[in-house]
Amino acid sequence: MERYLDHFREEHIDILKEKVLFTHMSGDEIRSFITHANPWYVALYEGQSMRMEREYAHMMGLVISGRTHIYSVSYDGSRALLRSMEEGESSGMLYSVLDYNNSLIEFVAYSDCEMMMFSPDAITDQSQGEVAVQHKILVNLISSQKQMFYAMTQHLACLSQRSVREKVMRFLRYYSELTHSYEFDVPFTREELADYLAVDRASLSRTLGSLRDEGVIRYRRSRFEVLTTRYFKY
Repeated sequence: MERYLDHFREEHIDILKEKVLFTHMSGDEIRSFITHANPWYVALYEGQSMRMEREYAHMMGLVISGRTHIYSVSYDGSRALLRSMEEGESSGMLYSVLDYNNSLIEFVAYSDCEMMMFSPDAITDQSQGEVAVQHKILVNLISSQKQMFYAMTQHLACLSQRSVREKVMRFLRYYSELTHSYEFDVPFTREELADYLAVDRASLSRTLGSLRDEGVIRYRRSRFEVLTTRYFKY
């Protein structure tokens, strides 16, 4: 089961100062927002999951530490991997894609992680006398959403490819550009990568094996190396 943290810890202030959402905010301003937002905290061990549905599906999640994958879940139980949020790259980025009201969202911990969850009303409702702090949050939110929408655009570009091979190559191009390297780690297991690309895992494995045999890539678990620039350059 997920471990719910009963209250805000003072040490969270220094951690949150490093997050995009709280850029250029003082400790007192962050503390004021936390008091206003009244968030709840949850900690997941590696591999644990937490589902949010109906009136809770629209809540915003901020990863304080660790890494988590975010899935949308249909009512027949099928899942679509939307993205990964991690410390450094996207941990601390507010996650809210359009409106998932009446949908089911699932967080799956890739590693041990802590998250802070709160209603978007905490930012948009300006009737509680926290307008100055909320304005700073909104400005930072716009900045954080740039990164999120870039990741979404790249994901859609992968999904729009017609063949499994084209999806894989577009994914490798994305991570090569993201890391500015032809050798990189991806935050997915094989099964998770198949979910991310919306392909069958067996087809993904065959495609990766074919690309390896052709001398296009080399890989071991989540570590990939692009061996030729014939297909793309970052």
